[in-house]
Formats: sequence, C-alpha cells, structure tokens
Amino acid sequence: MQETFLKRHLILSTVLGAFLIIIGIFLMFQQESFVKIFISLLGVFLTGSGISSLIHLKGFNLGSRSRIATLVKAFLSIGIGLVAIIVPLSAATISWTVLLYIVGAQFLFSALISFMDALLMRKAEQSLSPLYTEGVFSLVMAILLFVFPQQIGSLLLKLFGLLFIVSGIGMILWSLRIQKINREFKEQVVEADPEN
Repeated sequence: MQETFLKRHLILSTVLGAFLIIIGIFLMFQQESFVKIFISLLGVFLTGSGISSLIHLKGFNLGSRSRIATLVKAFLSIGIGLVAIIVPLSAATISWTVLLYIVGAQFLFSALISFMDALLMRKAEQSLSPLYTEGVFSLVMAILLFVFPQQIGSLLLKLFGLLFIVSGIGMILWSLRIQKINREFKEQVVEADPEN
C-alpha cells in the first residue's frame, strides 16, 4: 500500500515537473500580445489583495489613522484591480504604459501601507508574515512596473517561464532523488534480513 502510494506520488511529481517545464518554455517564447493577460493577472492580484486586507482588517490591532490608510489601500486595490482586469479585455486602444504606471503606483502604495501596518503591529502576538510577504511582493512589482513599463510583458513572461522551468526541474530531481533513496533503503533491508 505505502509502496504503491509512493510510486504514484513520484510519477505524478515527475509528470507535473515535466508539464511545468513545457509551460515555462512556452512562456519564454511568447510575444508582447500576452501583456494584456499579465495586466489582467496583476489586476486579479490587486483585487484579491484588497479583499484580503478588508477581511483581515478586523483582526489587526491598528489605530484609527492606520485603519483608515489600510481601508483606503484595500478599496484602491480593489478598484484599480478591477480596472486592470476589465480594460485589457474590453479596450484595444489604451495606453498600456499609463495603465501600468497606475498599477505600479498602487503596488507602491500597497507596499508602504503593508510595511507600516507590520511595523505598528510588531508587538502584537499575530503572525506578520502575510503583511511582509504582500509588502515585499508589491514593492518588487512596483519597481518592475516603473523601471520596465514598455518591456513588462516580455520581462514577466520570461520571469514566470524561468520560474516554471526551475520548479519543474526541481520537482523531477526531487522525484529521482526519492526513488534512489527508496531503492537504497530496500537494498539495505534485504542485506540486513538474509533469510529473505
């Protein structure tokens, strides 16, 4: 039973790893037409981030100013996120650079508020890692959007493609390593039990 489960798990890991590598290679060689998709994905992240901030706001022990700033951040994230989702799907003639700068500004604002909330709550017993994670991710995205607004589509495609390829290779190598360890373990068991 355990042997069958392990075998199935390793086969699934290998197949999933190969699939990730294929997707990664596919993304690496796509053209600028995918900019719309990535702007929409950024919009999905901003909207989700805003909704998450609203949900978690009750649990945060913030002062009135910080609470208002976090509310503003949440509603701006949702609003700009929805615009970033809808506009690329509905309009063909829009200045993508302007939209990317707006999204970048929101990411920067979001990062600042997340770091500020984390600093104000550093003595609280709650885990602050979600705030720091959101802050770091938002800051990195803001920097990328401000520094590379024209190349953001191809840059993001290459970054995501590279991430998928590395993840796929890692999963396949992990699967092969576990298979090797399992084989060596079986050989040691057989040597330790000569009656079998």
